[in-house]
Amino acid sequence: VLAHEGDMLFGTGCRASVLFADIRGFTTMSENLSPREVVDMLNEIFTELFDAVSEQDGVLDKYIGDAVMAVFGAPLSRGDDAINAVRAALRMQEMIASINARRSLRGEPAVRLGVGVATGEVVAGTIGSPKRMDYTVIGDSVNLAARLQDLTKTYGEDVIIDQSTAAAVGGVATLRKIDTVIVRGRVQKETIFAVSALPNGFIS
Repeated sequence: VLAHEGDMLFGTGCRASVLFADIRGFTTMSENLSPREVVDMLNEIFTELFDAVSEQDGVLDKYIGDAVMAVFGAPLSRGDDAINAVRAALRMQEMIASINARRSLRGEPAVRLGVGVATGEVVAGTIGSPKRMDYTVIGDSVNLAARLQDLTKTYGEDVIIDQSTAAAVGGVATLRKIDTVIVRGRVQKETIFAVSALPNGFIS
């Protein structure tokens, strides 16, 4: 980004895939934990989620309480950003399974992760106050990814993606149409899909 200078750092439009992942039931779980135990649990999970994103050439944009936001393709596309985002989402679920195995040995309850992925045009740039600025992305796809993550609770799915992402990954993942919905904050209908790895394992 710094090498390109100009608008790429301070504001540019691009097509990207955005991922939101949220720990299910975190508030209820944290009520029975000490502050140190809450921090330890989040750090253990976030370490794994960060690796899932970085392994697929994504950028972990921010931590939001017990959730993370990641971006694939902004400001520079690698050509397979939607596939990388879905790979990361499925990898996160694998990692949560491993975390739960460790938690079970420690006598701790299992955790679940809901993930939403949306693909489309975003605005990427350095946003904030001169005293504190962050490089991030904003736009409809960001909002949609967050809403899809919320819908994982409604539909009981681990990973939900939008129709643009589905069009890009249909040949390399197992997709199942769930519904056509109007998510909060939008007037346009969106067809949403549950996604899982191919029967032979991790998404190819």
